[in-house]
Amino acid sequence: MNRRNDLSLCAITALGLVVLSGNAIAHQAADKDGVEAASKAFYAALTVSDNGEAMEKVWAHTPYVTMVGPRSKSIMVGWDALGKHWVGTKKRFSQINVTLSDQHVHVNGNLAWEMGQESGTLKFMDGRDGKVDFLVTNVYERIDGRWLMVSHHVQPKPQ
Repeated sequence: MNRRNDLSLCAITALGLVVLSGNAIAHQAADKDGVEAASKAFYAALTVSDNGEAMEKVWAHTPYVTMVGPRSKSIMVGWDALGKHWVGTKKRFSQINVTLSDQHVHVNGNLAWEMGQESGTLKFMDGRDGKVDFLVTNVYERIDGRWLMVSHHVQPKPQ
């Protein structure tokens, strides 16, 4: 009788672990989908010709957000600095077309990161054309249920 109870308890426990594991996998998939949606929103915001308003919607407005752009000589820190950067960027280009490929996303709790390759074209306000061929690392944080960018680091691919 004791052995039968032990086996029943083991079977119920194993079934519970399978169900919990399945829920965890489903939750991770939903989180990854959320991060990928946040990534798409960021790259869509890059293409918008505005005063940086589109970027305001995809970035966390915290003092710890960071960015290193392809021509950066230092690390930009805090939303005030990044907000000014995006306003200036939108004034330098009449058109920005950038896509992300070779995307690798990992989620760990309320933080996620992606690495990939950015490619595309730029049109400067003076009519010159530019090319985007960068490696990128983006970091997202889930804040109040939304995935928002907290760090963006791009570097030109070595030629």
